[in-house]
Amino acid sequence: MSDEKSDEKTVEENWMSADWEAKAKHNADPQSAASDEALTKEVLDAEKKAKFEETKHLEDAELLQHDVPLPPPSLITLASGLATQAMISMGAFPNPLTGKTTMLLHQAAHLIDTIDLLYEKTSGNRTQEESKMLEGILHELRMIFLAAEKEKARRGT
Repeated sequence: MSDEKSDEKTVEENWMSADWEAKAKHNADPQSAASDEALTKEVLDAEKKAKFEETKHLEDAELLQHDVPLPPPSLITLASGLATQAMISMGAFPNPLTGKTTMLLHQAAHLIDTIDLLYEKTSGNRTQEESKMLEGILHELRMIFLAAEKEKARRGT
């Protein structure tokens, strides 16, 4: 029985071979050949689209694995995120997009001022822990900012 299946498979492979396709197109009338070419193009386009969708799905799956639960939003996490951005802007950490350290002091000053704004606007509504954390963040960022200004002036950039 396995010999019969292998014979059937050989017949199918021969029937669908490239030579058969070429002979069929040669013997077909021009309208039929044109419609076959359009059908072939349509099939190839569908295959390309399916491959694109599969690749997109894999990329989405890769991104989704980074979608981990985050801590609840808080004043401290907000200020910490802004502080990290400020540190990147002052060249303390490499930019995660470029991998390079650059000093963008105007941007850093803006981020520090934003944290200071949060500190001022939340006055009377913060816990003692939040107040200490914000004061510490602001102090550290201001000290690093002064050092970054000196370094930038030293470099002459």
